[in-house]
Amino acid sequence: MKKKKIYKALAPYYDRLMDDVDYKGWIEYIKNICVLNRLKPETILDLGCGTGNPTFYLLKDGYKVIGIDGSMEMLKVAKKKLNALNPILILSRFQSFTVKKKVDMVISLFDSLNNLLLENDLRQTFICVLNSLRKSGLFVFDMNTIYGLSLMNSSSTFTKENKGVYSIWKSRFDKKELLTTLSITLFVTENGHYKRVEETHIEKGYSRWTLKRLLKKVGFKKVSFYEHLTFRRAGSKTKRVVVVARKD
Repeated sequence: MKKKKIYKALAPYYDRLMDDVDYKGWIEYIKNICVLNRLKPETILDLGCGTGNPTFYLLKDGYKVIGIDGSMEMLKVAKKKLNALNPILILSRFQSFTVKKKVDMVISLFDSLNNLLLENDLRQTFICVLNSLRKSGLFVFDMNTIYGLSLMNSSSTFTKENKGVYSIWKSRFDKKELLTTLSITLFVTENGHYKRVEETHIEKGYSRWTLKRLLKKVGFKKVSFYEHLTFRRAGSKTKRVVVVARKD
């Protein structure tokens, strides 16, 4: 399944578009997961780091961080933002990345892995993650669930405005393929005029059973599922799931 390159047009405006996201809160939740799993990580790999917002908070907290993303345009923004913190940023596909030294933890936030539309691509990504982790390392990621994606049907259209960026979000869900197609249109104020920017993103839904099967198959031993930003067990009505997998 071939996709158009995403985050190329959105990259310069992404941070303004997502200005209402509590990145720091997400990182605090990750820290709580570490406490629950008795892990004190020193090195963290941020897979799908984008423009580097979670990476920023991790670096400020003293962690050694490697950021990996498949979008050169997003990494350019991250490099400029994080330059004073000496980040390690790598351009790579999720399915084929490698690191020179193994890390204590890998995170992948904001449903980055939903962008992998083929089960084999997800499996290959899990293999790369496993190979990058030290023994007893943790892999923490979130995904939109099939239920969550199903709510993005043809009637799902909403708008928002963030720091001069007016956006229109339209989506449709394919029940057979478990795919949501999201069309994003931005109107950005520049020099007193509006510039129009458009991108289409596609996300694939995976069941918890499929995720656990793939993680176990590649070598992860313990897999837990939570409702996003909580420690409640994920259920059939969970919209976004957090997955915690340990390498043993």
